[in-house]
Amino acid sequence: MLDLTLIKQNGGTYIDSREVALAIGKRHDHLLRDIGNYLDVIDKFIAPNFGGYDFFLESSYSDLKGRARLCYLVSKMGCEMVANRLTGERGIMFTAAYVAKFNEMEASERESEIKARAKPRLGEFNSAVRNVLSGMAYCITAPARVMGFLRKAYEPFGIEVLADGTCDRNFFTVTEIAEKLGLYSETGRPHGHAVSAIISKFDIPANHAVAIPYGLVGVSIRYDRLVIKTVAGWIHKCGFPSEVPYNGFDYHVYYNREAPFYHDGEYFVS
Repeated sequence: MLDLTLIKQNGGTYIDSREVALAIGKRHDHLLRDIGNYLDVIDKFIAPNFGGYDFFLESSYSDLKGRARLCYLVSKMGCEMVANRLTGERGIMFTAAYVAKFNEMEASERESEIKARAKPRLGEFNSAVRNVLSGMAYCITAPARVMGFLRKAYEPFGIEVLADGTCDRNFFTVTEIAEKLGLYSETGRPHGHAVSAIISKFDIPANHAVAIPYGLVGVSIRYDRLVIKTVAGWIHKCGFPSEVPYNGFDYHVYYNREAPFYHDGEYFVS
């Protein structure tokens, strides 16, 4: 089967008209002429809110002499329009190739979307883990089994579970991060909840966070300096917001200009 290449551009997915021409055994200039005719008809007879760009997106490429040449990016509907004029084996092969390729992409995007929706937020997941740990403590579960549960639970997040004594000082709790960045609550304490809310807005790369159990009833997530930089970047990009929303609740934040990483409205995290 033909192996077509999909191109993502302007929020759409397309196949280069040169590749379409090769797949259907037609000269590219002849295909451009056909597409021009299609666009004339579309612009003349089809509703304005359903324009030719839904089928063909004008583009260009450089020829061997470096000159700009016209080509089109052909959408799935554009491929259907081209395929409808084809007969014989080439038409069948092209139809099978573009349908398979677009369906494969759409299935992959659906799967990614489902996985993203299925993956819980880390803060919510921590609460569930603490409930399980409480049950284990009630049943007097052996520490080794508790550690085994935690390692398996946090594995999908790329978070390693360590004993407290094995964690070096390059990892920080959300309260420590809040203190370093100067995020404080109304009570004047470092606002760890606000930091957690900010962290929940992006995915933590693997190996940039660790989980530390305390006793048999809780677990603390600690983050490295990359995460601190990401939190600082979000705050700076959002203009040092006075409220950080999370799950329908707004955390009120006050900024301390004397914090270690806060200087004149910007953050510097070495």
